[in-house]
Amino acid sequence: MTAITHNENRVVRLFFYSSITWLLIGMTIGLILAIKYVWPDFLVWGEFLQKYLSYGRIRPAHTHILLFGWLSMAYAGGLFYIIPQLTRKSLEHPRLAHAIGILWNIYIVAALVTLCMGYTTTIEYAEPTWPLDVYFIVLVAGAAYICFKTIAKRNESQLYVSLWYFMGSLIWLPFLYIIGNIVTYFITGVPQALAGWFYGHNVIGLWFTTVGVGFIYYLLPLLSKNPLYSHKLSLIGFWTIATFYVWNGPHHLQNGPIPAWLMKAGVIPSVLLIIPVWTVLANVFGTMKGKWHRISESVPLKFVVTGAIFYLITCLQGPFQSLMQPSAILKFTNWIIGHAHMALFGAFSFVLFALFYHTLPSLTGRKIYSEALMNWHFWLSIIGFLIFAFTTWTAGVMQGFAWTEGKQYGVPFLEVVVSLQPFAIARAIGGVLMFIGQIVFAYNVRRSIKDGQLLSVEEKSTSTA
Repeated sequence: MTAITHNENRVVRLFFYSSITWLLIGMTIGLILAIKYVWPDFLVWGEFLQKYLSYGRIRPAHTHILLFGWLSMAYAGGLFYIIPQLTRKSLEHPRLAHAIGILWNIYIVAALVTLCMGYTTTIEYAEPTWPLDVYFIVLVAGAAYICFKTIAKRNESQLYVSLWYFMGSLIWLPFLYIIGNIVTYFITGVPQALAGWFYGHNVIGLWFTTVGVGFIYYLLPLLSKNPLYSHKLSLIGFWTIATFYVWNGPHHLQNGPIPAWLMKAGVIPSVLLIIPVWTVLANVFGTMKGKWHRISESVPLKFVVTGAIFYLITCLQGPFQSLMQPSAILKFTNWIIGHAHMALFGAFSFVLFALFYHTLPSLTGRKIYSEALMNWHFWLSIIGFLIFAFTTWTAGVMQGFAWTEGKQYGVPFLEVVVSLQPFAIARAIGGVLMFIGQIVFAYNVRRSIKDGQLLSVEEKSTSTA
């Protein structure tokens, strides 16, 4: 491991602090959406608010800001921090990386404004228009170039498993983004739907999942003070996820207008994904052996292990939902909302919270301002999310069976919507707790930068590890 340089520090802080800002903005919009389920006229006072904050416009703004403003900016900051640590080589082109950080923020602002103005492609997770897509692809290519050049010039002979996951993700993301955001402009109908879900599913599995797993493999040995249980298992996991994940897109069109053989072809690799999931969880539990007591002593470790468990549950739900019969009940219901939030909030946002708390002392030269606030952040996030998840899952099952009984039209449809109001209220309450948790997180980070206790010389030397 190597000490972080001034230029690397400047780059990582830009990405990390920006991502926290987008986390708060994205969750504010998400909270507005949750309240609209209970009170549809919320924030529709006057023509301006009614037009620009309508559900159809701010819903894609919510997902895009959290996927590419919060998670992806934090991921890029994490890559720029961890890769020099694992390669014992300072980051290549730090000024370019800093410029990419500024341009990335401009991209998110432009995407937010245009989506609220109603400019959208309507393709899930690929809603911004093509000029913004081209702009973003250039940014991702620039970030990938910096990371690969740093790895190529590394001073560490061993290629740690986290680097395998990072390199795979940096290769896959630009190609996926081009297919989902550019290729879909030139095709229509069923081929467009297939290309859209090829991107929509794989951007989760081959960017958000693979970088998140790389972070788990980096953080777990450091926080548990145990070596990684099995390097061989981690590589089996990498190659199986690279082999099976890319074929899963068709299961999003289950019972839809695609050939039956293609639906079934999408199910098989979905079920086989249990192999890479098992390798990650076997490594997590193997590494934690004899160190479980450390969870009570370390909030970052608590976040990592909880995130890994949510990752397991997400990946058990996924293959189940990909089967034709469960899909016929659960698709187009609240269940899917709970499932999506578990992967992106419960699993990989939790891993990022651990990464922030772990790296912040080495970035600022100060300790985390308050351990109590870290615990408050953890408990508000997990309690809020569990309320949110179980209400959406329950409401989704009720919705699904109602639709199969023919209640998706007319008065019966309205009766189902009214019967789900208690679940919508509980979902909003869960969302409020999750949002308060992130306010606590941002406040603790802000106070740590300004008022955190200075690290001693010995603590500074051990913080970069």
